[in-house]
Amino acid sequence: MSAEFEALLKTITTLRAPGGCPWDQKQTLHNAARYLMDDVAELIEATLAQVMPGARDELGDLLFMTAFCTEIMNETEAVTMHDIARLGNEKLIRRHPHVFGDKEARDTGQSQELWNAIKAEEKRAKGLDPERDSALKDLPAATSPLHQAMNYQKDAAAVGFDWPDIDGVWDKLHEELDELKEAVAEGDSHHIQHELGDLLFSIVNVSRWYKIQPDMALRRANTRFRSRFHLVEDDFRDRDAQMKEASIDELEASWQAAKAQLDDSTAG
Repeated sequence: MSAEFEALLKTITTLRAPGGCPWDQKQTLHNAARYLMDDVAELIEATLAQVMPGARDELGDLLFMTAFCTEIMNETEAVTMHDIARLGNEKLIRRHPHVFGDKEARDTGQSQELWNAIKAEEKRAKGLDPERDSALKDLPAATSPLHQAMNYQKDAAAVGFDWPDIDGVWDKLHEELDELKEAVAEGDSHHIQHELGDLLFSIVNVSRWYKIQPDMALRRANTRFRSRFHLVEDDFRDRDAQMKEASIDELEASWQAAKAQLDDSTAG
C-alpha cells in the first residue's frame, strides 16, 4: 500500500493506543459504524451540491472511518486493513467472472444475473439453501425507508410481481390518495398513518418506473426548500417584518419571488 495509506493506519493505531485520544479510545465498533453513516450522508450532500473539494474531504472521512472500524476489530479479531482489502478484492474478482474469467455479460442485466448466481453459490458453500430465500433481499435495519421500499419493489418486479404498464402505477397512486383522504375524514390517527404509508410506497413505485432514486429526489427537494426558505427569511428581515404576522398571501408572494430568484441564478 502507499506510504500515505500506511501513515493513516499508523495515525489510527496511535489514536487508539495508550496515551492517544480519549474520545477515539472509548469508541466501540458499533459507534464507529454509525459515524460511517453520517459520513456517507455528508458525501451525498457534497455530490448533490457538486462541491468536489467537499466530496474529496468526505471520501477521506469515509476512508478514515473504515480503517478506524478495522482497527477496533483488530484489537479482538486479529484482522487488519490489509486483510479487508484482500478479501474485498477477492470478492470483486470472484463476482465478476465476465471481466476476470471466461463468462460473458453483454449488458447490466446479464452481469447482475451472474452476480446473483455467484452469491447463491457462496451461500451453498456456507451450508445455506438459497432456494429458500425470499425474493426480497435482506436489508440492514438502518436502511432508509425510501431506499428500502425501492429495493423491495425492484426485487418483487424481478419475479414478475409488477404492473404491466405505468397506467396501473398511476391508478394505484390515486387510489391510495383517496383512501388517505377517507382516513383523514374519519379522524383515526392509526388509519391515517397506515394510508399515508401506502401512499408513500406508491410514490416510490412511480419513482422506480421512471428510474429515479426517491431518496435523492427528496434530498434535492429538501435542499430547494431550505434555499428558498432562507430567501423568504431574508426578505422579511430586510423589510423589518415578522413572518409569523404575515398573511398567507404575503408569504406566498415572498416564496414565489424566492423561487424565481433561484431559478434565474440556476439558469444563469
